[in-house]
Amino acid sequence: MLYNVKAGILGLDDLGEKYADLLKEHIKNISLIAACGRTQKELLYAKNTLSLEYVYGDEKQIIENHDVDALFIFSEAHLRANLAIQAIEKGKHVFMINPIALNVEDAEAVRKTAESHPSQTVMCGSNIRASVILSELKDILKQDKLGDVKMVEISSNFMNSINKLHAKASGSKYLDGMLDEIELCNWLFGDNVESVEVRDKKSLKICDAYFEDGKEIRYLARFDSDSEYGSLKIETSKASICLNSKDRNHIDIYYTDGSWERHEVNSSLTVQLPEYIQLQHFTNSILNKEKKGLGLASAVKGMELALAFEKSDVLGNPVTLDKS
Repeated sequence: MLYNVKAGILGLDDLGEKYADLLKEHIKNISLIAACGRTQKELLYAKNTLSLEYVYGDEKQIIENHDVDALFIFSEAHLRANLAIQAIEKGKHVFMINPIALNVEDAEAVRKTAESHPSQTVMCGSNIRASVILSELKDILKQDKLGDVKMVEISSNFMNSINKLHAKASGSKYLDGMLDEIELCNWLFGDNVESVEVRDKKSLKICDAYFEDGKEIRYLARFDSDSEYGSLKIETSKASICLNSKDRNHIDIYYTDGSWERHEVNSSLTVQLPEYIQLQHFTNSILNKEKKGLGLASAVKGMELALAFEKSDVLGNPVTLDKS
């Protein structure tokens, strides 16, 4: 039985460095012993700053290292799927970030590989499920007094994750800039999207997702915006629910009868980095201290929708999602 997880990192550019600091300094029961980088800067950082036992310039070597129990994959997006599959097949626990691939086929291959190795913990990080205020929002939406959800409007900068701020561009603005918001809406409202349509309005991309039950979600994407804050507005048959990413401590609800209420969230809980919560959960899952969560299914679904938006944008036409 494991009492401490020996871990390695693949990819130590800006993104990998941020996660390496979290793993080395803040996550309990993790021993970071190995890293792999493709540049001299990454190798020197692993050797001199992190003082790791194993430092590699070849991913195959770290994957085949029998001392390593778990691998954290922060490599560039086009490398992640292949590296994850190799690592899983070598018996490693694997933690990934979005996007887990650049196309749905590769993402599905990773998911199927993970499912064929049920004794291993394979996760894709999710800021959504690790957020206190968003969990509170999900509970609020279950209340009958709000009525049915009719329309959702969310800006593409509503979620500000380490991944968004520090990952290298994948080549797709939709994969880089909207996956967190898409996953949030899928988690809150379901992923039974029937079709999507993208329209231009000056510097804004209006991305509409139409559901089988008539519900609509509108993503307002400003990919070139430097704005730090975003918003989420949910219209139901009886109320409007508003959140602002600038203040993660409360949720405002405005009812159609003119009344309103504010749900306060414990501010001491909201200061914890969602990334910290995810990494600790991954570690505890390996050690059987917590039930496994944050699998790859939601990551694949999010990719499907993001790439459908991109296709609609390129073609200039609505796109129907494949339900087969």
